[in-house]
Amino acid sequence: MKRAFFASLALIAVGLMAGCGGGPSGCLLGCGGTPQPNALNGQYAFVLTGFDTNSSGAAVNPVSMAGSFKADGLGHITAGKVDVNDNGTQSSSTSLTGTYAFDANGLGALVTVALTNSVGTLSHPLQFGIALQAGGAFGDIMSLDANDFIVGGTIQQQNSSVFSLSSLAADYIITLNGRNAASPTSALGRFTLDASGAGTNVIFDRSIAGFGTAGPTTGASAGITFASTGPDSNGRGALTVTINDALAPAFGTHNFVYYAITANRFVAVETDSTGTMIADGSRQTTLSSFTAATVNTAGGVFGVAGIDTSASNEISAVGQFIISGSNSATLHFDFNDNGNNVGPINLNNLPVAFDPTSGRGTIAVASGFSNGLFDSAVFYLTASGTGFVLDAEPGTNNRAMAGTLSSQSGSPFALSTIPGQMILRTRSSSVNDALTWVGTIAPTTTPGVYAFDIDERFPTTAFGSFTTAADGGFSGNTVLNLDPSTGRGTLSIPFFGATEVFYVIGANQMVFIDVTPGGGSSPLFFVSPF
Repeated sequence: MKRAFFASLALIAVGLMAGCGGGPSGCLLGCGGTPQPNALNGQYAFVLTGFDTNSSGAAVNPVSMAGSFKADGLGHITAGKVDVNDNGTQSSSTSLTGTYAFDANGLGALVTVALTNSVGTLSHPLQFGIALQAGGAFGDIMSLDANDFIVGGTIQQQNSSVFSLSSLAADYIITLNGRNAASPTSALGRFTLDASGAGTNVIFDRSIAGFGTAGPTTGASAGITFASTGPDSNGRGALTVTINDALAPAFGTHNFVYYAITANRFVAVETDSTGTMIADGSRQTTLSSFTAATVNTAGGVFGVAGIDTSASNEISAVGQFIISGSNSATLHFDFNDNGNNVGPINLNNLPVAFDPTSGRGTIAVASGFSNGLFDSAVFYLTASGTGFVLDAEPGTNNRAMAGTLSSQSGSPFALSTIPGQMILRTRSSSVNDALTWVGTIAPTTTPGVYAFDIDERFPTTAFGSFTTAADGGFSGNTVLNLDPSTGRGTLSIPFFGATEVFYVIGANQMVFIDVTPGGGSSPLFFVSPF
């Protein structure tokens, strides 16, 4: 998809960078007046990951960053902090300032934030493109700066009332993703944080693409500690993660800077030269409410991505995950392994084991690896049907596939489940397939037909060494079918001859991948309500 779809999109997007265009009245999605900057108002934490580029524009090294800024609702960034890890080299700033403006299409969703101060040793100030939800509390974010970082992630409004260890103290599921000693690595675990910053009841599972998996790692071999000083006025604090398992390359202890967001979430970026991991912590429902039946769900949607170690290319999969009787699962899924697209695959009566005292479970997937997924996986639940999934394939077949599990609602699924405007994001796991994309999906007056408005960045040889396009759009994208029981549908993008497979999570929320024949690899696309 990236090689054909995004190269073609650049032809349109570059022509639209100056503002609205493409529609009958000069606006692709309709002009509704100038968006107001107070839609971005308050203190926001962000986390991004991806790659930097060399002088020829090719993606090369892993990059991760996290930070916080304050928007005054009048187009100004007045304060903040940011930490950047570019292939183990650290840069930071403790006094962010800048400006921001919404795009010209009247939707009030796409925002460009331009910082005016430099960040450590970076050559240019940071600049971001953001697809913001209508309420202004959550959005998708990517880099648009002249450093040519191909990075993307999320941005979320912070609640300063949680900027203390006593307020953050709770049970958490934590995910770690990125590079450890240059190896694509994903880890998944849980811990209990107390008011002093100590982490107890720590469990970790870890996967390294091409090497294998280890876990559960517990006791003295697994640790999380938050610095006792707690978060500052930006929600910023320090933490360490220790995993001493039998898997090589070893993990050991990694240092992070975290940014507290709400009572339910924090994000973090690694601040040492060992790797370029990012971390995401989600509060876990009180474990006393977990039972053996907590794992049961009428439907959950997963989206996972990793690295195909045979060629170091992106591999991604989306699907539906149903567990019944506390010990048996059904999977319906589609995958893309660097253009090798298969689906839907239906696998039944898969053994599941679940521990309600930790929220950790395992699933054995017969014929999973041969069908593009994995033969075994680990999952941790934050609540019933919701959590995170990790590839537990042993040995060199491991691809460090990791991602989200979301409780599914709205069955029987129909076009009425996805009638509204949505925001979306993507970013790649593989340096060979690097790209980022944030934007909106808007319904048209014809049911099942949608228009896209996006910012994007990717390396390409077809249009020069590097392509960045802002506020570009394309319309006429049509849902071809939608299964009422699984929520699986296909979306046609006729201008590019592209086909996407999506699974509906709930109202105006889904995940999808590209499955265009001969279209190359595909990252995960996450779609959430506007």
